[in-house]
Amino acid sequence: MKRDDLLGFSFGGNKCRIGMAFLEDMEKQGGNFMVSYGSSGSNLNRTMAALCKSKNIPCLIMVAEEEGEEACTFNRQIAKSAGAEQVVCKKTNVADAVGQVLEELRGRGYKPYYLYGNEQGRGNEAAAREAYIRAYREIAGWEKDRGVEFTHIFHASGTGMTQGGLVAGKRQAGGREEIIGISVARDAQRGTDAVRRYAGDGPEEIRFEADYRCGGYGLYDSFVEEIIEQMMNSHGIALDPTYTGKAYAGMERWLKRYGTGRERVLFIHTGGMPLYFDYLNRKRAEYAKGKGTQAI
Repeated sequence: MKRDDLLGFSFGGNKCRIGMAFLEDMEKQGGNFMVSYGSSGSNLNRTMAALCKSKNIPCLIMVAEEEGEEACTFNRQIAKSAGAEQVVCKKTNVADAVGQVLEELRGRGYKPYYLYGNEQGRGNEAAAREAYIRAYREIAGWEKDRGVEFTHIFHASGTGMTQGGLVAGKRQAGGREEIIGISVARDAQRGTDAVRRYAGDGPEEIRFEADYRCGGYGLYDSFVEEIIEQMMNSHGIALDPTYTGKAYAGMERWLKRYGTGRERVLFIHTGGMPLYFDYLNRKRAEYAKGKGTQAI
């Protein structure tokens, strides 16, 4: 397991790598106000708010709230504590909402940098890609030092940034392993298109597995819960049901379905520790309502 959850800033995770890459790109473009977007439980929003606070850069996070999704998450609270402005929008109205925010910030005299690019969310793919090209080089260096060659690399795949960077890194290095993204929300076509967008032009097949989504973003089943409990009790490693727990469970299911038993597997723990505590809060509430055997 590659422990990107242990990266040393704001609970770690893949968004630490990606966030730093966006800040570098914002500086190159002359921006002076960061605008981020994600769900209420977004690791990206939390990380960008914390990074910007540490560097005295003003930041605004756009939060997509939908009925049935948890609104008051630890990630959102951390972003608020960091002083980030917050604007709530609907997932069906993101482009218009982004356009309005950028126009308002320009009217206030700022040069805003929307990390996804323009209002339609395109333009900064190269910055996100570079973060996990670097991570792939770390993996390749580890393999070389220890004389190990992985056959498969698994990880949670959502926006496509992480997987796109890994695919591009593999292309540059001439790697041979299968990079398999376990979808946390998107169907196969949308997910593959997103990864291809961040990977850039290349001949490789995109391995985006959408069979283990458990119905969609933030949803999970009893097997995901079993994996989370097993990893904590056996290894002291926290996984969350939205990203890493779902991805690890998906990897287990994929290997049982397609594996031969001879695979040399790396799982990238992409972080999301605050989401693990959101999960524990939900379990505590279930126990308190009498669904469990005892109150926590």
